[in-house]
Amino acid sequence: MKDKFPDVKFLLKGIGTAEDAEIALQHGVWAVYCSNHGGRQLDHGRGSTGVLPEIVETVKGRAKVIVDGSFSRGSDIVKAICLGADWVGLGRLYCYGLAANGAAGIERVIELLEEEMKEVMGLLGVSSLKQLDKSYISRSTPTNLPGVHSAFPLMHEGY
Repeated sequence: MKDKFPDVKFLLKGIGTAEDAEIALQHGVWAVYCSNHGGRQLDHGRGSTGVLPEIVETVKGRAKVIVDGSFSRGSDIVKAICLGADWVGLGRLYCYGLAANGAAGIERVIELLEEEMKEVMGLLGVSSLKQLDKSYISRSTPTNLPGVHSAFPLMHEGY
């Protein structure tokens, strides 16, 4: 297949486990795209950010790693890069900009994300995305436990 299309790079979207990433690599992908296909239809499934570290560990630089999944702030993008993503997909975020003000709205969304990323990076004391790694983030305990009005009301019951 590579001989027929020598300049075409193969990207596989929907990678959700380390095992999926390894199989993708065995088939010569240029990039693995960690994504849960537009949202967690099973409300207790693992999100993209939750599986990203194991995918990055499996890939070990043998392919690019792209992630998406409700990234809506510059700090979200910085966190994904800290976890090892090479690129972050914005999904519906640019659609909000488009709906609000057409092409100018999309441009403003990107400007806001860039401003937020610069602010976060400044607070972390870095001046380049290449300086980021997983030492800049840590897990924290939620301040609000799941309840009847939260997105995942049964999570506290161990489901």
